[in-house]
Amino acid sequence: MTPIVDLAPGADTSTLARFFAERVRAAIEKPRLLTSFAAMKATIFVVDFDSGEAATLRFDHGRLTLHEGTIGMPTVTFGGPRAALFSLDQVKLGDLPKAMLGSSARVSLADDARRSSPPPASSRPGAKLELREILRLFARKEMRVYGFLSHPRTTVRFLRLVAG
Repeated sequence: MTPIVDLAPGADTSTLARFFAERVRAAIEKPRLLTSFAAMKATIFVVDFDSGEAATLRFDHGRLTLHEGTIGMPTVTFGGPRAALFSLDQVKLGDLPKAMLGSSARVSLADDARRSSPPPASSRPGAKLELREILRLFARKEMRVYGFLSHPRTTVRFLRLVAG
């Protein structure tokens, strides 16, 4: 089976879609990650809280199609500042559950007045954050992952593919 990573019409203008397509293409060159890629059947939604830009990644057992905006019902949703989304490749999977489950407060995608501003690096296009800054965003609920508890395997596989 030959893995396929496609950009849907219009997605070639989306920086989020292009970034994640490049990360997955690089990852599937490794045999251990190709197995995870072939096993995925899910829709991942990624939203940039800075600009409102969104991308949908539709995995279908060895094929990935990236769309600009929202398509379908997501299995897992990642939301946060652009720099944090572009830094997901640095997240250590062992640190992620503690960061996401550390607070008992319920979260939603709706912005609220208590949300603090993203770190200065998020204003630079293509800037990356250090791991501690990403975990800080999770702890402050500025970086959000929905569907982690109901789809942990999908979330971990996606993060492995992004981290390469």
